[in-house]
Amino acid sequence: MGATNDEIDAAMERLRAAERDRRAAIDDLIQLGVVRSRVLVGDLGEQIAAAYYGVELAPSFTPGYDLVDQRGRRVQVKTLRGTPTGPRSIIGEVKEPCDILLAIRLDFDYSPTEAIEIPADVAREYVGRNGKVSWTRRLVADERVRQVSGRELINAG
Repeated sequence: MGATNDEIDAAMERLRAAERDRRAAIDDLIQLGVVRSRVLVGDLGEQIAAAYYGVELAPSFTPGYDLVDQRGRRVQVKTLRGTPTGPRSIIGEVKEPCDILLAIRLDFDYSPTEAIEIPADVAREYVGRNGKVSWTRRLVADERVRQVSGRELINAG
């Protein structure tokens, strides 16, 4: 049996209300200084990375990196938000002049699940035909890549 118009209307209203609540929460996070823009996933990843490394973020739109860690390395942060059915794998482009690429995976509910810290020269070795680095088993298995658990990311803050 198909859905009634009333059922469809009710589901659409719940979806619209959830989206209004989501936008209001993003506005609150901006006002609280947790995120810097409406690019929620990227901004959350940058905040997680800053807490993990124990440093402040570089100014917005700094070319090629998002923060400088305590060792003086320029870190570019890439954040991948999963879906309820699985994680994303395309990390993205490696931009100059970063020294380290930190790829963070967030669950669909924005919780950090894991990360990998990749030296930029190593990341460039894994650039695919699309010009981007992907999170693959081969990349994670590379001894030059450091794995970071979600617990380490959460406990850093």
